[in-house]
Amino acid sequence: MTLINRKTLGTFCLMIATFLNPLGFDVLVYKVTQLTRDYWNTMYILYAFALLLFGLSYLFFKTNKKAIGNILVTIAMFVNPLGYDIVVYSITKLTNDYWTTMTIMYILAFSFYFLFAYLYRISFTTIKEYIVKTISRAKK
Repeated sequence: MTLINRKTLGTFCLMIATFLNPLGFDVLVYKVTQLTRDYWNTMYILYAFALLLFGLSYLFFKTNKKAIGNILVTIAMFVNPLGYDIVVYSITKLTNDYWTTMTIMYILAFSFYFLFAYLYRISFTTIKEYIVKTISRAKK
């Protein structure tokens, strides 16, 4: 029995791509860093904010307000830099430019997304056709 197959490797690539993809988080970090003028203070603020939101979501789940709890946990997952901060900091030390670092992060993320699609044999033409069908069905 093979432990590593195309699907397992593809799932691993998807996890890495999702971790590396800054999609909006880069702007948040940039703006908070402009306010604090220190990268690590920005990370501490984001960790504290994420912890607060996780705590609030837990309280809302306990009181059976699941919709609010889901919203809070989603926002908490977005602002939680867990591990991402170290990767960005390390690349920024090499490039000495935040936006060059973000470009590298996007390139890495999309490389892993494409690798995931290849390993799962996902056709981008099929995805496009599915999206077009879904949109046209929604308009009716």
